[in-house]
Order: sequence, then structure tokens, then C-alpha cells
Amino acid sequence: MGDGENVGPGDQEPTEAAGPAADGPSGGRRILHLLGAVLVGVVLPAVVVGVLVGELGVSALFTGVVWGAIGAKLGGTRRMLYVTPLVGIVAGLGAYTAYDWWWVALLAATGAIAGAGYRFGWFAPLLMAPFAATFVTPVSTATSAVTFGAIVAVGTGYGIVIVRRFGAPAVVDGARYSLPVTAVIALAFGAVMGAAAAVGVALSWTEPYWVPEPVLVLVMYVLMGHRERIQDKALGTAVGAAAAVVVAIIAPPPWAMTALAIVAVLLAVLQRATYWRMYGLYTFALVLFLAAPGDVAHEAEERGVQILAGVALLIIGLAALHLIADRLARRYPQPELASNAPGA
Repeated sequence: MGDGENVGPGDQEPTEAAGPAADGPSGGRRILHLLGAVLVGVVLPAVVVGVLVGELGVSALFTGVVWGAIGAKLGGTRRMLYVTPLVGIVAGLGAYTAYDWWWVALLAATGAIAGAGYRFGWFAPLLMAPFAATFVTPVSTATSAVTFGAIVAVGTGYGIVIVRRFGAPAVVDGARYSLPVTAVIALAFGAVMGAAAAVGVALSWTEPYWVPEPVLVLVMYVLMGHRERIQDKALGTAVGAAAAVVVAIIAPPPWAMTALAIVAVLLAVLQRATYWRMYGLYTFALVLFLAAPGDVAHEAEERGVQILAGVALLIIGLAALHLIADRLARRYPQPELASNAPGA
């Protein structure tokens, strides 16, 4: 039995099918290429969509580009292309059901689907399904939901094309597990996603997606081998929210709060190597940006509680997953990995 079964789903780093990339263009040319790709592949289509559909279409297009780029980078462009229709469907369903109990069921279902991807090494691209269901623009009609989902799918395709232009591999073969272990992962991830969404809906929060947000982001980091980010995110959230409360007590004028938020964002960019500091500054800036005048303390409290609740649910889920998966791993051998050929 391989050691891979004795760890959680994020302890194995995927191996890329593509070999080492050849020497690429210089940094300056690469930036120009990136700007050109964003202009042609995102900005111009967004202008067209904005004229034809309006703000909803622009939001959907940019959202899809993000899911396509991240999914293709983590799971490969070819696999993400296969997942694109699913991303569009769940985005439309998420927009139509946000934020009621059907949305909770949708997040639980997409979490289970993503977890089931571990059976075939497809967890990374399928992870974009719960992302797409979580972060949506709420709509009130089925027609708007179909429009939103369709444009998200188109944007996902644009994102895949952009990262492919910059050397993303066709296939990244992720970790695979036996059927019993995969079933436990799927149930655990679905339960955590459903519980996170249910907390926000049950408490009637206007932005309940902030509870599943840390679950998804941290699972992505665990997938990349950065499990320490869980405690860093919790620490950063607490520090950032506490700093925002201090600002609320001082009660500076609105222009000063905006200036503080901008400075915090700039400092966060410089603190990328130290995640808890970066996320603390990000939380601090986010609270100041989103809070209404005189409401900073309430915004800091709510945002901090939401994010920390998501982190706590993820920790509980991972603990239960390890307890059960380790026992199953001693009974069921790990299946042989398929060939790393790009056709996988």
C-alpha cells in the first residue's frame, strides 16, 4: 500500500504532464503579452457584452475568466475545457438560488462532485464548480440565470485560452484514491460546503458567501501543498478585523479611511511572502472599503466571524477526514496512477 493513502487530499502535489518549459520571453515582453491577452481576450469582449447584456454580463464574463484561468493552471487546459459546461450550469443555478436554502444544497452538491474527482485525479478542475456556485451575481428570473451561466462559461473559455498562451499544461494529473477513500472525501467536502453556506443563510447575512470563501481558498492552497495557510488565514483575519475595530473607535473622516484602505492594499501586495500579514492587511482594507460610514466596527465583526467560521468548519472537516481516511487507507490499496500522457 502506498503512503499516498495515509494523508488528506491536499498532501500530494500534482505532477504536471508537460516537461520543463523552454526559455520564454523576457519579463518586460511577458508583461506586454499578458496585457495584450487581457485586452483582446477580456476587456474588448467585456465591452461588447456590456453593451449587449449590461452589467450582469460583464460580471459574468470576468468571473468566468477567473475560474477558467485558475482551473486550467491547477488542472490543465484540456481538463478545464471539459469542465467548462459544468461551471456555466452551476453558475447559473447559483445566481438563481442565491442566497436561499436551494443555494445551500447546490454548494453541498458541487462540493461532493469536486471531491469525487479524486477518484480520477480531477479534483483541481472540478474545484471550480463550487467556486462558480458560491460567487455569483444574484438574479430573479430564469432567463437572467441562463444568461449569467452562459456568459460565465464563455468567460471560462477565455480564461483557459489566456493561461494556455502563457504555457499552462494540457493536463495536470492530480492525486487519486481508492473508491472508499474518495467517497469519504466527497461526503466530507460536500458537508463542509453545505454547512458553511447554511450558517450564512440561517443567520440571514446579506453576504453569506464569506463563510464558504475561506473553505474554497484554503482547500486550493492545501491542494498546492500549503497547509500552513489555514492558521495564517485565521490569524490574519483576526488581526485585520481587530485593527478595523480600532479605526472605528478612533472614527477618522471617510477620506482618511479610504486612504488607509488603499495603503493597506499596497502593503498587502508587498507582504505576499508572509501570508498572515498579507491577509490581515487585505481583511483590514476590505472592511474599510465595504463598511458604511459609522459602521466599521459592525462590518469588522461580521466579516471576521464569517471568515473564522469557515476556517473552523474546514478544520473540523479535515480532522474528520483524516480520522476516517487513515483507517480506510490501511484496508484499501492505492490504485495505480494512469500514464502522464497529455491525453489523460
